[in-house]
Amino acid sequence: MRIQKIISSIWKQSIEEFLIYRATSLITFILAVVFLLIELFVGDIYFSNSENANWTRNQYFILITFMNSATYIYNFFFVIGHENLVEDILEGELDYNLIRPVYSYWYSIGTHLDIPSIFNLILSLGLLGYYLALENVGIIGYAIMLINLILTAFLIFLLNQLAVTLSFWVDGLTSLFGMIEDLISYASRPKQIFPMVIQQIFTFVIPVLLASNLPVEMIFHKHNYWLLGYFIMIDILLYYTSKLLWNKGIKHYSSAN
Repeated sequence: MRIQKIISSIWKQSIEEFLIYRATSLITFILAVVFLLIELFVGDIYFSNSENANWTRNQYFILITFMNSATYIYNFFFVIGHENLVEDILEGELDYNLIRPVYSYWYSIGTHLDIPSIFNLILSLGLLGYYLALENVGIIGYAIMLINLILTAFLIFLLNQLAVTLSFWVDGLTSLFGMIEDLISYASRPKQIFPMVIQQIFTFVIPVLLASNLPVEMIFHKHNYWLLGYFIMIDILLYYTSKLLWNKGIKHYSSAN
């Protein structure tokens, strides 16, 4: 019953905020659609004559809409929470979250939903489903895509959560969020266009290229199930690392009160 009340309260508050700022939300939605269409248009030109990096035009479109979908899943659930959390940590206003009878790790970032992102998510998922249908991937292909979608959205969350947690020790890290966003954007490309050293770093160390390329590679190129297992282990490792840093960070936290 308590969980239901919390969820109901989160939805109610988020919808009220959305209605208050609906004009801004509409502009944000339109801009996101424009940027997505530009990416698809550029891809259409790039792949107009032949395959590039052993990728077809449709496979590239799947990659783009897949990464957009994963990003908007993260945005819908956590982006507002992360933005607010940084301010709460730096201004010493985290006390209320820490005394609640729930785990502060999740409560501190899970109390706001970015309602406009759900419209962008619906659009991205619709296009992703359309491009997958053109390839006749079958139920296994859709299952692979769904698993990778969850893992990638979780990876984006974890990278941002780690950046937020560093604010317990270091001021002025807000630019780091922009760097993570840019990193995700740059990774939304076939990895073969990057130098080999970049491919290795962002596949096995900071696995954003692994996240973006793995679904298409598993469905159309190679059945790299061991890389899927590696991706799962990386997400688990980053999750427990972020929890460890969070627990240490709240001990280092200084309240404004």
